[in-house]
Amino acid sequence: MTANELSVRRATVEDLAVLRGLWQSERLPGYELEKRLTEFHVVVRPDGLVIGAVGFQVAGAHALVHSLAFTSPALAAEGLPRLWEHLRALAQTQGVARLWAQGPAAAWPKAGFAAATPAQLKKRPAVFGPARGAWHTLALRDEAAVSQAWEKEFAALQEAHQEQAERLRRQAAFWKLLAWSMAALFFFGAAWLLAVLLRSAPRTPRR
Repeated sequence: MTANELSVRRATVEDLAVLRGLWQSERLPGYELEKRLTEFHVVVRPDGLVIGAVGFQVAGAHALVHSLAFTSPALAAEGLPRLWEHLRALAQTQGVARLWAQGPAAAWPKAGFAAATPAQLKKRPAVFGPARGAWHTLALRDEAAVSQAWEKEFAALQEAHQEQAERLRRQAAFWKLLAWSMAALFFFGAAWLLAVLLRSAPRTPRR
């Protein structure tokens, strides 16, 4: 079996039984990982059998590759290239600029992960967990350019929100003016009708 024969897809509830076995074999906290099922992607053989899995947690322009597990070292050697290709594509579509992994970098021998420097660790999202232990990282894109792109997108969203708020404010002012105009028209119309009725009413002759 070659890497080209393998496929990678997002994990589903139907994969939980296999995932529990993989997590147990790697002594991973299965109970906690079950709550994060949507982060996991599984490596599947042509016959539909799941042979490996990995978690991919995204936080802004950063992503954590975690909880890697395969049914055997031999299958890991076959599945890792296909899995890595999938993760790179996933990172690109989600605008990820930097990947993080905790533990030995040997799990991804050809990926290019390197030990994170103190300066890099300061940029690591806190949601990825405590900073203790060995952390490895890999820059996929220019972080400054990604940050500028995020800022531009945020500014565009803010501008769109402000335009929508201004449009709603103008609409509210229009309806308020229309309501006041109709109320004034009704008031003057009622006053005119009352005056007409008073003029046309028969007067009682004086004695």
